[in-house]
Amino acid sequence: MIETRHHIKMSEFSRDFLEDHLPEALEAECCRDLEIMLDHLINVEGFEPPECEYYNAFGRIAQRVYDDIYYSNDDEEDEEDE
Repeated sequence: MIETRHHIKMSEFSRDFLEDHLPEALEAECCRDLEIMLDHLINVEGFEPPECEYYNAFGRIAQRVYDDIYYSNDDEEDEEDE
């Protein structure tokens, strides 16, 4: 487990993915901002055409990264809500 400069936790795999595909997300100041950027990337590039109902290979990997970040930081998000 690693952390970004703003203490967002993620696996090394997730960090490498973001460095390659969404480097600005590594500068996000909070987990929610990073998740919004990643969600946008998934919506734009992560679905099979023409109906965009199912993930493509990129989308499956990006969703894995999203899940890793979400679950690795779940306790911090609970504290922000209080």
